Amino acid sequence: MKRSELFELRKKCGDPSALCGIRDYVFNDGPARGVRAFDVKNGRGLELTVLADRGLDIPYLSYKGVNIGLLNKVGIRSPHLYQEDGASGFLKQFYAGMMTTCGLTYAGAAGVDGGKALGLHGPYDNIPAAKVTAWQDHEGDDIVLRLAGEVREAEVFGPNMVLTRLMTVDTERDAVHVHDVVENQGFDTQPLMMIYHINFGYPMLDDGARAYFSTSQVAPRTDFAKEGMHNYDVMEAPGVGRDEQCYYHTGHGEGEAFAMLHNEKLGLAAMVRYDKAVFPMLCEWKCMRAGEYALGLEPTTSGVVNRSEARENGMLTSLEPGEKREFNVTIELSDDPARIDAFKARAHRR
Repeated sequence: MKRSELFELRKKCGDPSALCGIRDYVFNDGPARGVRAFDVKNGRGLELTVLADRGLDIPYLSYKGVNIGLLNKVGIRSPHLYQEDGASGFLKQFYAGMMTTCGLTYAGAAGVDGGKALGLHGPYDNIPAAKVTAWQDHEGDDIVLRLAGEVREAEVFGPNMVLTRLMTVDTERDAVHVHDVVENQGFDTQPLMMIYHINFGYPMLDDGARAYFSTSQVAPRTDFAKEGMHNYDVMEAPGVGRDEQCYYHTGHGEGEAFAMLHNEKLGLAAMVRYDKAVFPMLCEWKCMRAGEYALGLEPTTSGVVNRSEARENGMLTSLEPGEKREFNVTIELSDDPARIDAFKARAHRR
């Protein structure tokens, strides 16, 4: 949508927010009661929900009426119901959604580091954001929709880490840009682990859909994943009781890093574009299990192992006192065959 077009548009639509804009509201039922949320639509068929009280993460995303993201059986739940308890605490709150952010000082598997028990994927997604704002902005003549806020992970005698998020939704293109800045506001060096858990669900995820990657190397995480190496990039129908398979994608070459899910039957593709300077790895979470049917394409700083293992294998990153680090991730949707083919041409062939 263009600013220069608004005058003429108002002749047909007195309130353009009916077509494009942001709605601020609060859930009023069940475990989601009291959660503040925003519904965002870009006027081109891209619609998403952003949860202020769950770290400004994204539970729902659809494109031209087709569901793209994963919402699992847990559903949206208030962060006040969260209790860290190994893996179980996180999983009882894990709606999955289009994007769940994991971090800040730990992410990945549950474990023990320095004598301290650390839960699955860290506390980030269960911390309400503060200083939350949402507004309509512009870049040149293009209208854009923005949401911003900050999430603090802090503990007495422990870390004081702040993530400041700026989310921008294009109205002339079908893309959501997430720009995060993490700052160590404490006075001790702190570990930094980030996973952007970007999840696809039915019908975007379906039998025959295929994933493409800009990386040149792929490695299975488990023996069962190794058995499926021949088919790591092709999605299958769900199977009852089937275990998950995870693959590590590394080896960034020239150009922008990305992973893409293409559903040829729908004529749709979703691209996850990310900054390879801060994300040396992308984890593919291929879960073809009935009732838990999911594909995660997850840019990560340190893999998905626990903090102790990440330290041992040399992948653990850290922030010095006062230091900041930026993270950029874009989720783009397209039904343009030429755009989809351009990403396929850039993908590494194995």
